[in-house]
Amino acid sequence: MQKAALLQKYCTAHRVLEMQKNAEAAFGKPFRVDGEPFVMKKEMANAQREFEFYKENHIEVIDMGSSLYPDRLKNIPDPPVVIFACGNSSLLRRGVPVGIVGSRKASNGGLNLAYSVARRLSINDVSVVSGLASGIDSFAHRGALDGSGATIAVLGNGIDIVYPRENREVYERIKQTGVLVSEFPLGTRPLKWNFPKRNRIISGLSVGVLIVEAALTSGALITAQFALDQGREVMAFPGRAASENFGGNNRLIKEGAHLVESAEDILQIIGKEVGEGGKSTRMALTPLEEDILHVIGDDRVSLEEIEKVVKKPISKVLSALIMLELKNAVVRYPGKIFSRVSGYGE
Repeated sequence: MQKAALLQKYCTAHRVLEMQKNAEAAFGKPFRVDGEPFVMKKEMANAQREFEFYKENHIEVIDMGSSLYPDRLKNIPDPPVVIFACGNSSLLRRGVPVGIVGSRKASNGGLNLAYSVARRLSINDVSVVSGLASGIDSFAHRGALDGSGATIAVLGNGIDIVYPRENREVYERIKQTGVLVSEFPLGTRPLKWNFPKRNRIISGLSVGVLIVEAALTSGALITAQFALDQGREVMAFPGRAASENFGGNNRLIKEGAHLVESAEDILQIIGKEVGEGGKSTRMALTPLEEDILHVIGDDRVSLEEIEKVVKKPISKVLSALIMLELKNAVVRYPGKIFSRVSGYGE
């Protein structure tokens, strides 16, 4: 008997353990699960202490018998027996989440696409699901956080570990308005074989998955395959012919994935009406702000480089960049590096 089947039958892990004790008392031999003796490990003696730690750190332990366990996830092949959640766990059962994934080493254009489409979806009450990896995942979360704040980060390690470290700020922001999720126990390191397993949960929580930018070897294609197997919508932005960065996207589209070019396309595919927030409206830009966006172009540009080209005092350039951030026209990176959000200054 499989562990997931046990939990579906007996509702909670506690009742499974009680059933195991009763079976061993009646038959005098260990109960077997997944072909191995099902015995209470010595770590169980520390369970109460561990649950106290969860409580102190606002971490919820959600098994398949819990009302908080997402129905979409319960119905996939090989659902996680238990998930750990930190943040607004109601997002796990609310609305129409969309997974947004792609390359860790994405182009600046791909990062801008991830940010802008995630923000527009978020404004339209769509939760954005991603994996908190570098690149596309990180910018998808940032876009959602700058929208309504509703985003779900599925981790390939214990929920108490920030990986990669550069995403510490995003991790902390997600705890405030979104939710962090993992099937791995606390302290689990980000081992490479955890991430393909993590991907089935990204698609399992979502009604559809968007591939922003992915090469033919990208792990995002694993998520796309899980989405197909789970009966989810698969969507992809098209790329230039023979583009290595978009090779995975173009192959998915050839094989029948939805070709999308905007958040509005995605909302239509998942059957959600476009609200005012989803329209491609922009705040007016000053001449200096337009000059700065022209300098940035499709690259990541430092404050010093911008100042040299626009030839304005650093105080005025900084003020303009702050306004561009507030208008969601640029994204700031560590080290005073800036990139333009897709749709502005084009």
